[in-house]
Amino acid sequence: MKVAFVGDVHGCVLHALGAVALLQDRRGIGLDAVIQVGDLGAYPSLERFDESSRRFWRDHPAQGDFFRLLDPSPSFAEGVRLALERVPSVLFVSGNHEDHDWLASLHEAAGAESVPVDPFGAYRHVACGNVVEVAGQRVAFLGLVEAPGKMDLDESAYARLMAVEPGGVDVLVTHDGPYGMSRDRQGSVQGSGKLLRLIEHLQPRLHVSGHYHHANGPRRYGRTTSYALAQLVQPKATRWEPEPINPGQRVTAGSVGLFDTGTGDFEYVCDEWLADVRGDALDLAELVTATR
Repeated sequence: MKVAFVGDVHGCVLHALGAVALLQDRRGIGLDAVIQVGDLGAYPSLERFDESSRRFWRDHPAQGDFFRLLDPSPSFAEGVRLALERVPSVLFVSGNHEDHDWLASLHEAAGAESVPVDPFGAYRHVACGNVVEVAGQRVAFLGLVEAPGKMDLDESAYARLMAVEPGGVDVLVTHDGPYGMSRDRQGSVQGSGKLLRLIEHLQPRLHVSGHYHHANGPRRYGRTTSYALAQLVQPKATRWEPEPINPGQRVTAGSVGLFDTGTGDFEYVCDEWLADVRGDALDLAELVTATR
């Protein structure tokens, strides 16, 4: 079976659906599941946006596509419907840029470990600490990041996964990455010590994460191979890199991964056609209609 993994989306939900639809088409494969590693940008309204998301949205209109997903125009809805005729709904874990209270209320109302967050069921949130069968794999989900405050890893969810026997999961999906995976611009070590201990305990054959916005891997932790995904759509420019980085708002190479559950092979998707998924106002219906 084939599973696609998608890096931090930050609201660009049409770009994510377009990327996996083209992945199927250009590779001539069928996807059995799609998993997103957090920072989907799931907020119920613009008023609930956190300040950094609001700041980036001003210059990156596609980061508001999640709001349009909740209250779509007819043309927007048509694009999503066409995409979902071709690709599976996307399972996602919490990042540090979501409305966690809103997501928790959806789970409470449904009484379920996995809940749709939009009227199409295009994106389904998996609560932290759950192990779900996906494409024949036992997949554990743990969102948020190791940091003081409300974004910190959920202690009870972490404890539940630490109680799973070694080898009890095949795939671990987290938002944060394991301690020591990389360094930031100041040279500080990035990653979570708790996640490193969780990986070393569970020993899944695959671990996939996001958060740091660059592809990083493969890294080996015993029998586990770990990969971090790039941000799906890099910003047009940043305060550190004022020269244009991604003015066309194209999907980034290394922001999508493809996992073959039979062989255990994982690859970063870096194909040139990723650049066909682009723009501040992506026409998903046109893009999907052009696929086979």
